[in-house]
Amino acid sequence: MAIKELTDRLPDFDFDLITVNLDGAQASEEQIGRVNVFRLGRNNLASKYFFPWRAVKLAQKLQHKHAYQIVWSMMANQAGMAGALFKKSHPAIPFLLTLQEGDDLDSLAYNLRLVLPKWLGVFTRPDQIQVISHYLADWARVMGASCPITVIPNGVDLQKFQLTANSSKPTATPVIITTSRLVYKNGLDSLIQSLAFLPSDVKLQILGSGPEEMALKRLVSGLELASRVSFLGQVKSSEVGQYLSRATLFVRPSRSEGLGNAFLEAMAAGLPVIGTPVGGIPDFLKTGETGWLCQVNDPESIAQKVTEILDERDKSEVNRIIATAKKMVIENYDWDKLALSFSTLLLKLKRLK
Repeated sequence: MAIKELTDRLPDFDFDLITVNLDGAQASEEQIGRVNVFRLGRNNLASKYFFPWRAVKLAQKLQHKHAYQIVWSMMANQAGMAGALFKKSHPAIPFLLTLQEGDDLDSLAYNLRLVLPKWLGVFTRPDQIQVISHYLADWARVMGASCPITVIPNGVDLQKFQLTANSSKPTATPVIITTSRLVYKNGLDSLIQSLAFLPSDVKLQILGSGPEEMALKRLVSGLELASRVSFLGQVKSSEVGQYLSRATLFVRPSRSEGLGNAFLEAMAAGLPVIGTPVGGIPDFLKTGETGWLCQVNDPESIAQKVTEILDERDKSEVNRIIATAKKMVIENYDWDKLALSFSTLLLKLKRLK
């Protein structure tokens, strides 16, 4: 999403994108906007784990044709390894690493995944690191980065979400909405459990898919909440705004988060937003100013914040916070403005060559 939104807004640059053909069903080559896409491998683990070396081999071949001025890796995973390897063989070409990680970066499992990236110099070879939150900037330094680090967050397509903000009135029945991959880090089990502490007329809509889907559906069944929880599956990005416009409030009780675009989209759509004080969320969600913070792994805490928002006596305060949050998104998270900052960063790197 970030690559698409940025490259569409950078007319002074052309891009070759080398990635993995994760499901094996995509075209090996195609053009999307300003990006020439090259997909390697098939739907198997080998395609993913051998990607850095195969990607470098292809990049070196393409380099003879295009004479690249910048190499840009998205995330400190196999893509970051490919960028670091390419930088080793082409030291004169500036290397930009973007960090968008949203997993629990302190977990043992995640740190084990980073052994190879650290060894290959993913954090030490870049000439510039761009991160989407101050949390990730701090993490990059912990991982050994010594190059300049710039915070440029992901943004929101304001037209898509603002136009739907008042397109339809919420129903009389309070509807909590969350747009999320159905994974452990997003805390959807806690959100479902919070319904036990809320009036029976409060409903929950879950947009998204992921590996936790069956476990979450079993949880709903076990708590006898089937009449209150709707799993709506994967929804086209162009339709998310319509769902937000019909909801009453947005909740995602994340256990970890690099930034959290879904929060910003809900704010742009005029919804009150509840999140947790983890990862990059505190960059934009400040309790009493732009939203409400609940505790991690605490369904009762979620319910308390929902109750505050639904209380008619707090309506003016809720509307004030909604307006403040929406203004913040417009001023600080407009993709058009962020693309200008990113363009400045690329031009600065280009001059290093």
